[in-house]
Amino acid sequence: MNNITLITSIINTQNITLSYTNIRSVYNREERFEQLKKTIETIREKIPNNKILLVECSEFSNDEIDYFKKNIDFILNIYETKNYNFINRMFTKSKSMGEGTMTIFAIQYLINNNIKFNNLFKISGRYWLNSNFDYEIFNNNLNCVSLINNDKKNVLTCFYKLSNEFSNKWLNFLLNSNLEFEKCLGFEEIFANFVNEIFNSDFKIIEKIGLNGYVSVCGTFIEK
Repeated sequence: MNNITLITSIINTQNITLSYTNIRSVYNREERFEQLKKTIETIREKIPNNKILLVECSEFSNDEIDYFKKNIDFILNIYETKNYNFINRMFTKSKSMGEGTMTIFAIQYLINNNIKFNNLFKISGRYWLNSNFDYEIFNNNLNCVSLINNDKKNVLTCFYKLSNEFSNKWLNFLLNSNLEFEKCLGFEEIFANFVNEIFNSDFKIIEKIGLNGYVSVCGTFIEK
């Protein structure tokens, strides 16, 4: 299996409220960078035959540039495009608009550059894979997702795996989701709508991923 792991990240968050909280991140830039490095290191360690695609929207420091050049295969920095149609979508009250735009940006890049892969793993920056992660659970042609509180209408977006075919379907679904972004519908709900619309034997529900992280807006520790 040839794998791509997409990491969505914003190291340098802006002080703009979200639809559901006045606090966008309890972590400063330096803390977020250190957490992101842990994401990258565990992905390198635990997912074989893998290339990492980082999508960011921050003006990088020299230290950050040096680290990413050594540890990332493909770097897409939306900030550097100077395209404010994209950049402004990163920092609205709609968290799903930012996450959705980054995902669209990434999959389109893979398609436009004819980058071959069997599976697309997606992990949110600052989350990491722990000792319970078992790659063999994901080493197949299935689409692997995890439910939040066993709710089929709320599918985890900080980690999932899609096949090449279903990555393209996810892209098309997101391209038609702008109304949901504008309404600030949660990205987990949007992803659930996608999964439930086409759910079939190609999908597998993963109960235990082997994933940890801290919720940006409150610092709550997550173990999944």
